[in-house]
Amino acid sequence: MSSTDEETGGPGFAESLAELEAIVAELESSDLDVDHLAGRVERASELVRVCRERLDRARFAVEDVLERTSIDDD
Repeated sequence: MSSTDEETGGPGFAESLAELEAIVAELESSDLDVDHLAGRVERASELVRVCRERLDRARFAVEDVLERTSIDDD
């Protein structure tokens, strides 16, 4: 089952992280085709960006909820 980001329609965090982990394993293997190296590194870079964006968005959402909760408690 594919997880997508509801706002962007792009891959979700879990899907991006899984693909990134697969690329890292591929890069660490001795069977890596040098002709594909640059493309795999580029894709890994894109996935890192996606994961960071998803984490940042989640952090901001949590901070917003916590801020609203502390205001409501006062």
